[in-house]
Amino acid sequence: MIQFRFRAKVYAQSPKQFTLLILVFVINSCASVKQLAIETDAERLLKQSEVFSSQFTGFSLFDIETNSYVAGYNSTLKFTPASNTKLMTMYAVLKTYSDSIPSLLYKEIDSGIIVQPIGDPTFLYEPFKDQSAFDFLNRYKNVLINWPEEDPNPYGTGWAWDDYIYNFQPQRTWWPIYGNTVSIRKKDDSLSITPAFFEEYVEVLNQTKPGELVHRELNYNVFKAYLESDTSDFERIIPFEYSKELFFQLLKDTLSANISFSDEALVNPDTLFSQPTDSVLVKLMKPSDNFLAEQLLLMVAKTNGHDEIKPFIKEVKNGWLISLNDMVWVDGSGLSRYNLIAPVDQVRLLRICTEEFGWERMKSILPTSNEGTLEDRFILEEEEEPYIFAKTGTLSNNHNLSGYLITRSGKRMIFSLMSNHYTRPTEEVKKAMEQFLLEIRNAY
Repeated sequence: MIQFRFRAKVYAQSPKQFTLLILVFVINSCASVKQLAIETDAERLLKQSEVFSSQFTGFSLFDIETNSYVAGYNSTLKFTPASNTKLMTMYAVLKTYSDSIPSLLYKEIDSGIIVQPIGDPTFLYEPFKDQSAFDFLNRYKNVLINWPEEDPNPYGTGWAWDDYIYNFQPQRTWWPIYGNTVSIRKKDDSLSITPAFFEEYVEVLNQTKPGELVHRELNYNVFKAYLESDTSDFERIIPFEYSKELFFQLLKDTLSANISFSDEALVNPDTLFSQPTDSVLVKLMKPSDNFLAEQLLLMVAKTNGHDEIKPFIKEVKNGWLISLNDMVWVDGSGLSRYNLIAPVDQVRLLRICTEEFGWERMKSILPTSNEGTLEDRFILEEEEEPYIFAKTGTLSNNHNLSGYLITRSGKRMIFSLMSNHYTRPTEEVKKAMEQFLLEIRNAY
């Protein structure tokens, strides 16, 4: 009764203010009802789905405009993120570098130049046509290399040892060259090999081999290419077994300078920058390049004072990303199944990225409709603007999608939809994900 009289007194003193309060109450009530409906519908759609109900599924949806979580389903449980892990690598790169990534530390001397590698993956790597670092070295007659004392572990924690032959698992090194891979191309009846250094190490066999058309021996750079009479043209990209000596030979075959190793320490070295940061991240995120991811994480660790990624990851978790829950993060690419993160933390990470680096910048880095790893997905209608910008993450029996979604009403949303432990074809999971997110887009 007292409360009623108080409100009546307010109304008597200021009817316009009272009307405004009622209007705000009605609007907020409608928004709350709509939010409740979205949350209920999202959970219902996931539970009733033949696909999502038969696997481990998690979902989190955040409204940037209202700064609130709209829906969640298993959102705090931890999932295997696969290449969604690259979102954390991307954040570390954006946090560490401004407009360009570094390539080498160097010091000019009377006889030439001393350089120290720091992990730049773009050096003579085919996707990068601008090779300013190589051109810079070519200006000197003598190039002395100061090699770091300890080499990084070539493989990440939890990587599958027998994937060494596949192009998605090159070795990690302080000075990558040619993407640390060999390209073997067959066109018509001829075979071309890049780098040419490996030509004498590839044996061509005119016979059928079950499985791969090209094979490399474990721990050795000995390749076999199996050709059949009816085999069409192909390109196979295979990681080579890296060593400092092999790198020296590959660089010597390409660079016109005299090259040698030096123990002379670099004191107050200069930094040679190579590629624009965002262009590197685009090539990382849109095709989901594991090699770039691993090397970039190694680089940012080095730049932040760590020779290994493990202590750097610990520092990031306890500092820059302390607001995320107790995730498990062990590599840069997501090749390891040891990685674990909750959908709500994927959303928190993307919120941090948006706040620190801007909505437009983040949109430009991530794949969008029918692009990169979203090829043939979320196809736009005629004259329709892109409405999804998201990173995929795929391992066998696991597929995830996290990013930004613009709804029909123009709301900007951050989402993470994670699917683990399914046994059906991944294409079915992708289609179910697309349909679910379109339902959310149309409803909100």
